[in-house]
Amino acid sequence: MLSILFFIKRRKPLKDGSVPIFMRVSSHQEYVECSLRRSTMPSQWVTAKGRVRNNTLVNKQLNEYLDQQEFRIYDIERGLLAEGKQVSVQEVMRQYRGVEQPEGEMLCKLYEEHNSRMKELIGKTTAANTYKRHLTSLKLFREFLTATRGVSDIEVKALDAQLMEEYQHYLMTVRSNNNNTTVKYLRNLSKVVNLAKTRGLIQTNPIDLLPLKMQTVEREFLTQDELKRLEEKQIGISRLEQVRDIFLFCCLTGLAYIDVASLNMENIVEGKRGRQWLRKARNKTNNMCNIPLLRPALRILEKYAEYRTATGRLLPVPSNQKMNAYLKELATLCGVTKNLTTHCAKHHTISI
Repeated sequence: MLSILFFIKRRKPLKDGSVPIFMRVSSHQEYVECSLRRSTMPSQWVTAKGRVRNNTLVNKQLNEYLDQQEFRIYDIERGLLAEGKQVSVQEVMRQYRGVEQPEGEMLCKLYEEHNSRMKELIGKTTAANTYKRHLTSLKLFREFLTATRGVSDIEVKALDAQLMEEYQHYLMTVRSNNNNTTVKYLRNLSKVVNLAKTRGLIQTNPIDLLPLKMQTVEREFLTQDELKRLEEKQIGISRLEQVRDIFLFCCLTGLAYIDVASLNMENIVEGKRGRQWLRKARNKTNNMCNIPLLRPALRILEKYAEYRTATGRLLPVPSNQKMNAYLKELATLCGVTKNLTTHCAKHHTISI
């Protein structure tokens, strides 16, 4: 016996202050949630009834719509039982969404193939983080299909602009991604859709029809005084002191977190007059860069000489997640009110 629940996501408000309405269809431990593409003000929702207050014409029409969706689900269930078929949430939702049984090439399967080939090129023409981003992109698109279609894959030929618009809406509302992050996920998916187009599986890429535009973001940066406070602060916590040193090293060299994390002795070369340089291919672009090691940067490297001897790595760089968490602690400790992140460091060029 299926169970149907209508609910709102209070933590996912839309721009007008309303919240999206979802439907959850469940049976035993199996369930599927899908957006109904309807919304209401939180104050109008009656959780116990799974409906809005029946006090306005708009609300009455909305409740009628929810009643209709509930009837459709139970009608599909009755139809399956009458045919002697096993009732499953996935099959009910497949019929609810009007999704035909797939016969042609499947998009997520094609995406898996794309990612598998990309994995083989890590360290050659592909960065590890690029590969990871495509894994996440595939995961999110599958999540969207399950939530809105009750399926885990879709035929390439079934792609259209409406589906892509729904996915864009899903990323920005259900997943709470900002505009730029949403655009990046759609562009990742577009790469695979273009692969399908190249193979002649579809004629056009529906993502090309979406108005995808990156918004300019004001980058956070520290003043010279704030940087000096970080450098001169006496820190009694070892992990925070290390993170401070790594952050300053990023500022001194202009290298991104991922580049500093992979530095080893082979990246230090000696130039004219015995001056030491960092020679490193950028992880993101693979472009080779030559960076003079200023005295403050050399002092930081010398501070971790024992670590370098023991591990071969220049600096004890923690995971990006830990690094950013510790940087927030460090900012508070040093009286810096700005959002301190590893990404912030690469936009500084300083001379301490």
